[in-house]
Amino acid sequence: MNTPFGEIVVLLDDEPIENTAIEKERNDIFKDVLGCYRIVVDIQPDGKSHEIKCVIPDMQCNNRCPETGEDIECQSFFNEKGDKLSICVQAEIGYLPDGSRWSAKYDYDAAYLENGMSYKILETTRESRFVFGLAWIDQVVDEDGEWNLERENQTWFAADFTLDL
Repeated sequence: MNTPFGEIVVLLDDEPIENTAIEKERNDIFKDVLGCYRIVVDIQPDGKSHEIKCVIPDMQCNNRCPETGEDIECQSFFNEKGDKLSICVQAEIGYLPDGSRWSAKYDYDAAYLENGMSYKILETTRESRFVFGLAWIDQVVDEDGEWNLERENQTWFAADFTLDL
């Protein structure tokens, strides 16, 4: 799948893995997005640690930032043309000072990467389906450098697949 930031690649332990990309229809909340997909990866847990990555190996961006929400970890990328790409995973990450996870809702972890997002499969993970939400849009910054917040917010809503339920 190609985006304005480069080609999306899905990897399991740094090797390409089978996945299913499903295009999502636009609605009034994110009517201007240029691309909106769910990438589904099914794997059987084997009691070992693994990492499933959704990345753009040759990412063309000049800024990135986290945009978390309830039950999602989302990272957005911006390029010099004023485009924005958001990649979401369903997770709640974070650890307490004693090393325990602060949320027991999910039995896996997630990570923010320089060029995407990942699921961190733990030895105790039982979940077998992992979904990445992706959305991109153009013109979030105009030629004068002004933000168009109405457009900019659309990728977050489009990429958040927990709203699909």
